[in-house]
Amino acid sequence: MGLSFTSLFRKGEDKLLEQILQYYLVLESCYDNLQKYLIEIKEGKGLDETYKLISDQEKKADEMHEKLAENIASGSFFSYIRDDFLQLLEKMDYVADYSKDVAKIFKEYNIEPASIQYVFEKTQFLDFTASIKETLVSFEDVLRSVKKTPPRDLLVKIKKVEANEEMADYIKDKVQISIHNNCKELPVLDVITLRDIVNLLDNVADSAEDSSDIIIQLIAKGYK
Repeated sequence: MGLSFTSLFRKGEDKLLEQILQYYLVLESCYDNLQKYLIEIKEGKGLDETYKLISDQEKKADEMHEKLAENIASGSFFSYIRDDFLQLLEKMDYVADYSKDVAKIFKEYNIEPASIQYVFEKTQFLDFTASIKETLVSFEDVLRSVKKTPPRDLLVKIKKVEANEEMADYIKDKVQISIHNNCKELPVLDVITLRDIVNLLDNVADSAEDSSDIIIQLIAKGYK
């Protein structure tokens, strides 16, 4: 008879699982603040206080990541699935890292106002950022369901993460094409910078999907 998925976790590990969820919520809030910052950029602002929120959240996430990794690596937590959880933390961490990178580019690079106006108003850039948020939220649902949901139902939730990431990827391609097709009208450096921004944002969505793939590994290890 196979092991149940929840039998992978001992009772004493519930608290650590909750801490991993709280860590992810900090990562997600970093992206939320990035979305706020992008709207400010669109409106010609880009407030320092919002940028500081992103930086502070990314720093807080790094501190939480380090503490969680130390607890998992040095303790008796998670037994033979310890490496999977360490890998999960690494994949999740990219949400904050790339969010901060995007904010930093908008803050420090001199992108022409006309280029900013173009990407926000003439492409599906905001739809793209919204689809990334949907991907992050769907993975949050997976994390909240790890100990409460049967494997078959959990896999359905993971499929939703994958579907959302695929939609984000689809919209990303449309944005990239729009930028490329107007490269003669925009400064060359702005075109390169905007394409880099889109790719960095795509990595945020990829992080959520990659994290959900690790949950699939855990489900597989729950059955013999």
